[in-house]
Amino acid sequence: MKIKVTKYSIDRRSKKDIRLNIGISIDVSAGKKLDTAAVIQLNPIAYLAGKAPDLSFDMLYLSAIVYAIDRAVDRGLYSIDGWSREFDVDIVLPHYVQLLPLEGNFNTMLSFLTGDYWTCHFIGAKNVNYPKYKECDFFEGITQVNLFSGGMDSLIGAIDYMTNHPEGKLLLASHYDSYMRGPQADQNELKKLFSSKYKNQFCALPAVMVTPEQSNELSCRSRSIMFLSIALIVASYAKCDVVVPENGSVSLNYPLSPSRRASCSTRTTHPVFLNQFRDIIKALGIPVGISNPYEKLTKGEMVKHCADKGYLIQVVASSNSCGKRGMHQYMYDNHKASHCGHCMPCMYRKAALIGEKDNTTYGNHFITLFNKKGAKVSEDFFAMLEFLKKQLTREQIKRELKIGGMGGFDDLDDYVDLVVRTRKELSAMIIEDNNSTILRYMNWRK
Repeated sequence: MKIKVTKYSIDRRSKKDIRLNIGISIDVSAGKKLDTAAVIQLNPIAYLAGKAPDLSFDMLYLSAIVYAIDRAVDRGLYSIDGWSREFDVDIVLPHYVQLLPLEGNFNTMLSFLTGDYWTCHFIGAKNVNYPKYKECDFFEGITQVNLFSGGMDSLIGAIDYMTNHPEGKLLLASHYDSYMRGPQADQNELKKLFSSKYKNQFCALPAVMVTPEQSNELSCRSRSIMFLSIALIVASYAKCDVVVPENGSVSLNYPLSPSRRASCSTRTTHPVFLNQFRDIIKALGIPVGISNPYEKLTKGEMVKHCADKGYLIQVVASSNSCGKRGMHQYMYDNHKASHCGHCMPCMYRKAALIGEKDNTTYGNHFITLFNKKGAKVSEDFFAMLEFLKKQLTREQIKRELKIGGMGGFDDLDDYVDLVVRTRKELSAMIIEDNNSTILRYMNWRK
């Protein structure tokens, strides 16, 4: 489908609420047009306009445009194969000339990240009139920028840095979507807890609102680009690096079955995607390092090696890892739970906290999911069980990783080891649950 960026306009709602609206026109089908916009709240990120590299702001606008398109076009209605959509996009950006040589890189990265077919064209320039701000010292002295989603991994990443670098100043970079307020509440609650434990060791950039005008698709595969782009602006000003705290099991997201390679294989922090993003900012001359120091650890290993595990366990229930937290109608055992208990992020979290005092509330017990075999609510659970039943060899794992784009990685064997340990961690969770019906199904008990 043909898509055009139509205009940039400033919406001054109040002194503290100034928004950049980037208009987008989408020809979703013959004779049917959908108008939407990428909306960015400029306060306080625009304080760095003219101070951080201009191209870092172009990256934010580009990520917001991509996100708005991703959220506007319903996969169920407009996919060409049940999942993938085709986007042919004309994009206007302030410094499009510098981006022109990288069109192919962007298209490859976006296609890998969202599972769609992107063809982006950078076609012209557009000036953005930023609001004026008084001088402040909020962004001074920052020594590292961490992506901060409000999940358990970003919580561990923050604890690790502040515990190990008491003289440093960590900036927590967050994003929220006005249609999805849950993550913002998680982020704010954890920041409150940090304020007493790590006073003066961190600063929390108010979550930058980047929201679509149309919300028709909830898969949100492109969201991670915005987290990175927001962090990139601050880090390029502070001359420090960006850390993406995500366990390797979720980052790699090894498919539980061949049929789940596309629609169920989120790649928001995948090693291939992060390499592609790094290559682009390097080509743009933005001197910021981006790394995930946990990319070869399971979630349980992140917990085990946390620099202050006692504090982590004390506050972990205030973090949220659930991918389907709003689906209370499918939380059969606890309708008010904070976590659904049936998505894979919930299972990775539960497995990671075996042996610890886990105050997380889950909406479904495993036996409940088992007894609902055939229902949509149990799809992830049974896919995981079948995955754990398989006797996978290292060569089979390696072949699957190569299919997923990792054939050129010199350290591919390390990722094979990660998959092996992930399987052991998930299996230990099922054994710990100790339900005889499920164990017999797995052939782990007669």
